[in-house]
Amino acid sequence: MPSAGRGRSRSLPEAPLRVAVIAAGGALGTLARYGTDRVLVVSPAGFPWATFAVNVTGSFVLGLVVTLVVERWPPTRYVRPFAAIGFCGGFTTFSTLAVETVQRTQHGHVGLAAGYVMASLAAGVVAVTIGMALARGRILPVPRDRPVPDPDDLGTLASRRSPDPDGTPT
Repeated sequence: MPSAGRGRSRSLPEAPLRVAVIAAGGALGTLARYGTDRVLVVSPAGFPWATFAVNVTGSFVLGLVVTLVVERWPPTRYVRPFAAIGFCGGFTTFSTLAVETVQRTQHGHVGLAAGYVMASLAAGVVAVTIGMALARGRILPVPRDRPVPDPDDLGTLASRRSPDPDGTPT
C-alpha cells in the first residue's frame, strides 16, 4: 500500500495540530490538578481546599491568558487553545465543585456547602478580574498599536492583517 504522505510536507494539517495542542495542554492541566489533590488532602466533611484552589487559580490564569492573547500578543492559533482550552480545561473542575457541594449537604454540612459555592464563585470572579487587569496593563504597559481580534475566531487569527491608515487592507 503506498504511503499517503509521499511527496508531501510532513507537517500536520491545522485542525489535528490544534487538537494535539489542546490535548497537550489538557494533559498538563490534569496532571497539575492531580498534583494539587495529592498536596491538599481534605477530609470528606471539610472545606474542599484542593478544588477551590484549582478553580480560583484556573480563573486567574484564564483571565490573564485570554486577555493577553486577545489584546496584547501578536495573533496566534495555538496559545489560547493550549492554555485556555487545554490546560485550564483540564486543571479546573466545575463538576467536582458540584459533587463536593452535594456531598457536604448530604452529610448535614449545609452551611459549609453554601459557603463553598459562594466563596468559589466570588473568588473565581475576583481572580479572573485580577488576571484581566494585570494583562490589560494595570501593572504592565499595554501596546495600543493593533486592533483587538475576535477571541472566538481562532481559524483566522494568524491570517489577519491590519488595514492601512486610509482603511484599505494591506
